[in-house]
Amino acid sequence: MNSERSFKEKYGRWAFVTGASSGIGAEFARQLAKHGLNVAVTARRKSRLESLVEELQETHGIRARALAVDLTAPDFLEAVEVATEDIEIGLLVNNAGAGIPGAFIKQSLQDYTGSVQLNVMAPM
Repeated sequence: MNSERSFKEKYGRWAFVTGASSGIGAEFARQLAKHGLNVAVTARRKSRLESLVEELQETHGIRARALAVDLTAPDFLEAVEVATEDIEIGLLVNNAGAGIPGAFIKQSLQDYTGSVQLNVMAPM
């Protein structure tokens, strides 16, 4: 059995990757597309997502869609639901996340609230 078929059998037709505008998230999307999965990608940087979607479709012949959304926004889930309501996502790669460097006491409460939203609430 080839890997493309086994990935689709195991996970379905669609994967969803957060934090996909660059780095590890973009590479996850590339690898999933290489295995024949359609990929929905999300991050804040719309132009990078659109470039990635174009690359994935041209290189791997899959369907892909971009959703530019900030996962720290309180209403992010509604945007994700609307953008994916017509597809069944079988695999989630929750790659989005961030840390706050520096002395704890010197950071703002707003920075920590955003970090909790991104690293804890959004994945939940």
